[in-house]
Amino acid sequence: MTGCFTCSLAVFLPAWHRGGQIAAPSFSHRCYNRAQAGFRRSSAIRSSEDARAPMARTYPVSLVLKDKRAVVVGGGPVAARKVQGLLECEALVDVVAPEATPDLQKLVDGERCTWRVRPYETSDLDEADIVFAATDDEGVNRRVYDDATAARLMVNVADRPEVCTFFLPSVLRRGKLSVSVSTEGASPLSARRIREGLEERFGEAYAPYLELMASWRPRVSDALPPERHFAFWEQASDGRVLAALEAGDAAGAEAILESLLK
Repeated sequence: MTGCFTCSLAVFLPAWHRGGQIAAPSFSHRCYNRAQAGFRRSSAIRSSEDARAPMARTYPVSLVLKDKRAVVVGGGPVAARKVQGLLECEALVDVVAPEATPDLQKLVDGERCTWRVRPYETSDLDEADIVFAATDDEGVNRRVYDDATAARLMVNVADRPEVCTFFLPSVLRRGKLSVSVSTEGASPLSARRIREGLEERFGEAYAPYLELMASWRPRVSDALPPERHFAFWEQASDGRVLAALEAGDAAGAEAILESLLK
């Protein structure tokens, strides 16, 4: 299974529309069935009253971005972190920036990650499936947002939740386990600290534990009748198998599962 890119989707409507009926989300055949959840283009900077309006509730999802094209506008440390995360999910990444940090340049391989060494142009989004703006130029970030929403593309603008159509949570990964913490853009640092607090609770043993559980699914299906499947998995996930793996006893973990087949 390819890696997933976790995010929370948000729907932003102009202030004049907020009191009305919000249409049900529709989906495009482009951009991994890209969400077209009522995004509207806003050509002017949001008013102070609009910026204070309650944020829309988000819809948490994990996106499969394998071989999808992500455009990252910006060449600094923030852009580099976003590119790193996208490449880990096997996305195709186009970086657009006149300059880039050494760390970001190391990620550019000319195949899965390319670098357009120039300022941003609207045409940079022509083949995009998802967009990130991470420059220190407010005008450029706003242009990227306007162009992306006009093209009905999902867009994230670093440190500007009011001009994002999705937010990036703080993610704890242990193999197949992903634990995401989001404040919907309110306080990314708080989300990170909560995630750090979960790292001890969900230790490294979760990675081999979930791999083991996944490997046993076909065997359980073949060995037990359907009416016994739930009871098997209920006991398999009661903590004993995980505890054995935490103690470094892989054979003991297998033995526990073997005993549950009887």
